[in-house]
Amino acid sequence: MMQEELVSPKKRQNDRKRVEKWLLNNHRYINITAIEKEISAPKGLVQKFVKYDKKINDKWIDPLFVVIKRFTTFNLR
Repeated sequence: MMQEELVSPKKRQNDRKRVEKWLLNNHRYINITAIEKEISAPKGLVQKFVKYDKKINDKWIDPLFVVIKRFTTFNLR
């Protein structure tokens, strides 16, 4: 089974809402290009969502969620 099949549709929808809300609230404070490079996403993926309200493809939601989650936790290592 693929990893995508193991994630419930409800969790995927919740992750999408969290990612979209976070990006809309914080796009002024982040380097969008760096996040896109981190997940190897196409250039302009996040910017098109923020600026033109273009939907982000489902395959990019999980990697974005992981990056945002990692960068919003204040772990002292």
